[in-house]
Formats: sequence, C-alpha cells, structure tokens
Amino acid sequence: MIKLQLIRIRTDDELVFYKELWDGILANEHNDNPFIEYTWFYNWWITVGKKERVELYAVQNNGDIIAFVPFTVQQQWGVRIYAFAGERIAHYTGIVARKGWQLPALAFVLDELIKKHRHVVFAFHGLLESKESSKVIEQYLVERQMRPHIFRVVTPFLAFNEVDVPSYINKHNHIHAVEQREKKLRNFGLLRRIAPKQEELHQLFHLYERRWTKKRTATNDFTKGKKKDFFEQLLTVNDGAMRVEVEALAFDNQWLAFSYGISCRGRYVTYALGHEPNFVSFGLEHLLNQSTIKRTFTENYRLYDMAMGMEPSKLEWRSGMDFTRRIIASSKTKRAKLMRSQLVLKQRFKELFEGTHPFVKWTRHTFTQLRYLGKYGKGKDWLEYGQQFVEKFVRLKLVELYELSPNDRVIPQQPVGELFEEMTMQEAMQTDQQELISLLSKGYIIYKDSFAQTIKPAFALHKETLRVDALDIVEPLPKHAYFLSYNLYKNIEVVTAFMQKIKPNQTLWMTASFWQWRKRKRLQQIGYKRISRMKHFKCARYERNHVENYTENGGDVHSIH
Repeated sequence: MIKLQLIRIRTDDELVFYKELWDGILANEHNDNPFIEYTWFYNWWITVGKKERVELYAVQNNGDIIAFVPFTVQQQWGVRIYAFAGERIAHYTGIVARKGWQLPALAFVLDELIKKHRHVVFAFHGLLESKESSKVIEQYLVERQMRPHIFRVVTPFLAFNEVDVPSYINKHNHIHAVEQREKKLRNFGLLRRIAPKQEELHQLFHLYERRWTKKRTATNDFTKGKKKDFFEQLLTVNDGAMRVEVEALAFDNQWLAFSYGISCRGRYVTYALGHEPNFVSFGLEHLLNQSTIKRTFTENYRLYDMAMGMEPSKLEWRSGMDFTRRIIASSKTKRAKLMRSQLVLKQRFKELFEGTHPFVKWTRHTFTQLRYLGKYGKGKDWLEYGQQFVEKFVRLKLVELYELSPNDRVIPQQPVGELFEEMTMQEAMQTDQQELISLLSKGYIIYKDSFAQTIKPAFALHKETLRVDALDIVEPLPKHAYFLSYNLYKNIEVVTAFMQKIKPNQTLWMTASFWQWRKRKRLQQIGYKRISRMKHFKCARYERNHVENYTENGGDVHSIH
C-alpha cells in the first residue's frame, strides 16, 4: 500500500542527515547528471543558495525516502513561481528519485503545492530530453490538463562509442591545423599540459576574466561574488561521484588556457573555458579542446558533453545532439495563467533572438564591446570602433608596395652598430601586446631596440611571405627578398641601413597605405621604388579589387582573390 508523505528540509544542517540516502538513490540509478548530485546541491546551498528562497522536499513512502525535489521560489503579484534550485548556474536540473517513483513522487509534490498555494507557476529549466525528469514532468502536466509550454535548446555531445576516436581527432586536427599550431608554439618555449595544484588555481579565475572582460557568456558570473566562492569550493571537494576536473596549457610556467569541467559516472560536461587573449592567433581553444577530448577518451569516459549552444566549434565535434528543455506551466487560476503568459512571452522573445548563432555572436561580441566602451572607453577607442563599424558598409583601401635592391645602399646619419636585436616570445609576452604575439605566430622575426630601458619593438621581418593584412594577401616572396613590417615610420632609414648591414645581399620590400603619405615620401627619398599598387573598394554588397603593377617583378607576385 502506497502512503506518501512530504518532508520539508529547511536548512543545510538538516540536509546533512540525508546525504547517504541522496547519494544512494543516484548511485542505484547510475545517474550521470553532476548537477543533481548531493555534492553539487549542498555546496550550492551553503554558498550561492544562502540568498535564495529554497524549498527542499523529501518524499517518504511508508517511512522510506523515495525522492528529493529541490526548488527555489519567487513571488510576484501573489503568484509563487517554482524553479529547480540552482538552475541559473547548473547546466541541467531534475529530480532525485528511485526507479519507478519519479512520476508518483513528483505528482505528489506538485499537487500538494497547488493545494496549498493555488496561484502557482512552474518554470523548469535545464531538463535534458534524454532524461526521465523531463518526460515525467511533461506527463504530469498533460494528465492534469495544465498546458505545458516547451522550449528547446540544442545540446551537442560526443559519444565515444559512436565514432572511431583516433580518426575523428585526426580529421579535426587537419581542419584546424592543431598540430601545426602546437608545433609553432613549442618552437618558442616549453608548452605543457598540466593538472594544476590547489595553490595554482587562482590563475584560472584571472585568465577567465582576461578572456571574457569584453564579452558576454552564459557563465560570465563564474568569477564573481558568491558564485566564485562556490566554484572554488567545488575544487576542494573529493567526495562522491561528482568531481571537478581542471586542465591547463602552460607556456614557460604561465597559463595560456584552461578548461573547467565537471564529471559524473562516465559523463564529462564542459563548464567554463578561458585562454590568454593575446595568444588567440595560436588557436588555443582548439588545442585545449582536442587535448581534453583525448584525455577523457583515454580515461574511459562514455560521453563528452559540450553543454547547450549552437557554436560552430560544438557542432563540428558532435557525434549526436540532445535537447535541453524549459517547461512553463501553471495552476488554473486567472492570476497564475496571466503570470504564465508573461513568462512564456518573455521566453519566446529570448528564443527568437538567442536561438540563432548570429545573434549570439552579436550579443557576445558587439553588444558587450559597446557596453565595455561605455564604461571604460576613451576617445581613441571610440574612434577606432567607429572606423571598424563604417568599414563594414563602406571601405576604400589602397596599399603600395616598395622595393629596395641590394645595389641601392642607404647611408645612415648615425652608425647603426648593434642597434637592434631579435625579440623572444617571452619578451613579447611581457609587453602585453596582442599584435606582437600575432606577428610571431605568423612567422615574423621581431627586432627590438637594444638600448631601450624597456622592451621596445622596432620592426618585424618575414623571410618567406608577403603579408598585407589590410587586403588579406598572403603570398610567397621571391628568392633573396625580405618583407619589413610593423612600426617603421620614424626609423625607416635606420632600419633599412641595419638590414643592409646584416643581410647585404637581400632585396627589401615594404608597404605603405593610402593614409601613410609621410611614410611613402620617406621611402622614395631613401631610394625605394614603387613596384605595385593594390586597391580594394566596397560599398554595401558591391566589392572591387584592382592591382596596378609598375615592374615585371611586381606583376609576378601579386594577385587579389
């Protein structure tokens, strides 16, 4: 005979007495959702949940605990809005119940809440369609004739038993040139994959803030307030099926990237990622993602869960897709129905915009960049952003290429001596300039001022390719030619003389844009000859490219596609 009883657990101290029962139920059901494990919920309640209105119920049948149902409650217009506890920071939610008892236990709890309060709305977020919680909630609402409004978000995953993992990794390695990027980075110093020690984990939050300061993500609160305390607390917990796994890429003892993942019984869920923004040209996100997939496969995980979202990087790696639901329903009173309609309308607008990757990209990059500029931007920053915005619609770019042969000697006004020397990657990192690290990743050699008190870059040299970034031109150089770039205006004569001294048999190439009229004038004064002019014009969807070659040599090198 079934005799159900509802027990209200009011404090986290009371919850401690139910730990073994909670863990036992999920262990028997082979649960792999880490966000409903006792460890997650308890630590959430004693940190973030202290400011929430938590209603945790245990369902008892003839003296035997069969389920736990954790809610948070808000009240508006006299209507109580119930949601699963911690849904704002948990990817997935659900109820904790023994097999066969999910529907009876849930129905009993929800019926009791409706009897007690009448004006009730249920807004349940984070329900995986593949899990039982989503199915029984929908079944309950249909049986009670409470019309459910269901919204879905794509949730990609990689099931290791569905693919040949080594071949799968090799395929994506070729797509993103992961091995080449890693090899480049290793050429500059020691690159290691590490499992950080406790005293090193402060770097995780620092790196995350650097990465996402100007961008918005679903886990933006990862480093703020009580939520940061919560995620730090989880790092110290080693009890139960759920555990946090942090993996990092370190370059000469400095963190370049990290992944914060949460695992539970064969399922690995990616939660937060971050990487050094100055190293974006090395594709750190791809390096770390592939490294984590290899590790989880080697450690016999069944599922690599990429969490909700339609980002191209997730869709590329998926072997299958689940869906995460948000279900909204209410009791049958007019007040509850009105509140339900408001929440449904809000969710429809959210789904309309956030359901498309272009909008997500715009929100994450453009909107948050404007917000950042509004708070911290200076006049120069606004002018740069304004220029970038205008160039999306109207753009006119003109770049001229100049050549100086070895026979045209430049006599400097002062001895060049050992005025410049090569800059290392470690020195470039100290400058905190993304442009310098990007140049090194593209194969440039950067020279610095040998006698400056601080690290001061002077110019960049490429031995293999001509790179005109403004026009997206990358083409091989002819033999015995070097391409000079970066900040050259004030030191063109000195740099040229220095290069002719250390590389006397090389032809020097240099570019100057339409706006750099002083640079063009100076190049011609010291003997450089113009060999090509490249133009690009865009107005709305109309684009035109044109190249004028002034020498046979220039004609051999340039083409714009």
